[in-house]
Formats: sequence, structure tokens, C-alpha cells
Amino acid sequence: MDVDDAALRREAKRRVEARNGFYWFLVVCVVLWAMFILIWWMNGRGYFWPAWPILGMGIGLAFSAAAAFLPGAGRPSEERIEREYRKMKGELGGS
Repeated sequence: MDVDDAALRREAKRRVEARNGFYWFLVVCVVLWAMFILIWWMNGRGYFWPAWPILGMGIGLAFSAAAAFLPGAGRPSEERIEREYRKMKGELGGS
């Protein structure tokens, strides 16, 4: 396995781990949401307060999905790091 294969394998592993993390987070969210709704239902079904934790957790779930599935999400590429480094070096050198 040469260097490119090793780097590709590390990136593939990172993506699989990110997706697995998202799916586990999704399962936890669904279980908690069901629990919140059950508690609300059993306590008289007044004001629908479960909407607030569902909304908050849903926002977190959306960010987790973006990190797991959108291209370029997660760790920055070496190219982007190098470009930022050169930009910063130019800014410091030009001062």
C-alpha cells in the first residue's frame, strides 16, 4: 500500500465513522423524541413543549448530517490547508 492508498483509506475510514456517528445520533434522537412525546401525552397533552427539545436536537442532527454526507465536510484537505498557509504567510510577510 503506497502513500496515496494509505491516505485514501484513512479518509474512507473517517467518512464511515462520521456516517456511523450520524446514524447513532439519529437513533438516540428518535428514542428521546418518542420519550418526550410520551411524557407530554401522559401528562394531559397541554402545551406541546416537546417541540423545543425536538427543534434543538434537530438542528444538531442537521449539522451532523452535513458533516457526514456533504462533500468536503469534515477535515480540510491538504490543498486547502496549504492555500490558507500561503495566504497567511503572505499577509505576515507583506506587513
